[in-house]
Amino acid sequence: MQIRQTDIRGPGRALGLRFVVDAVNAPDLASAWPTLTKAHGDPHLGELDASPEPVAAAARALREIFAIHDPRQAAASLNHMLAERSAQPELAELADGRWALRPHLADASTAADTLARVGAFALATWLAERGRCAWGLCEAPDCDRAFIDEGRRAPQRFCSSTCATRTRVALHRKAAVRGAPTA
Repeated sequence: MQIRQTDIRGPGRALGLRFVVDAVNAPDLASAWPTLTKAHGDPHLGELDASPEPVAAAARALREIFAIHDPRQAAASLNHMLAERSAQPELAELADGRWALRPHLADASTAADTLARVGAFALATWLAERGRCAWGLCEAPDCDRAFIDEGRRAPQRFCSSTCATRTRVALHRKAAVRGAPTA
């Protein structure tokens, strides 16, 4: 078994949760694939076949998991995706000397297969670490971005503080209009 070394230059996990979120949120994932893999630590994966429909289908399958809030249902979906893709884990040495557990990617022949393996593995690991579906889709009316909930208090409902603030302000204004006296 070959040890895979990943070139990572930024914070976070190489090809982990942030990669999955960025991939699921990409408007044109097929075009963005090389840039995403480079930005998230494995530029060699950018050379894989990123045919638009299979990559979009893999992203849709992961987006469906981001919409699940029941841990048992999420686990069943993730287990199915992991088994379907034969995503057995391996240790990969990162460029900074750290080790990361990730799915075996040497035989992943397409971007869609790689995304499905990495996405299912990263979300399954996150579910196991958190004990809950610590992810979601933004609840702001004009946003549907996926996000990872890294907080420790109440479950996160928005992808960013911008969406949360915009939604709160809209609700406040709507309440103020309803409460305004009529002439």
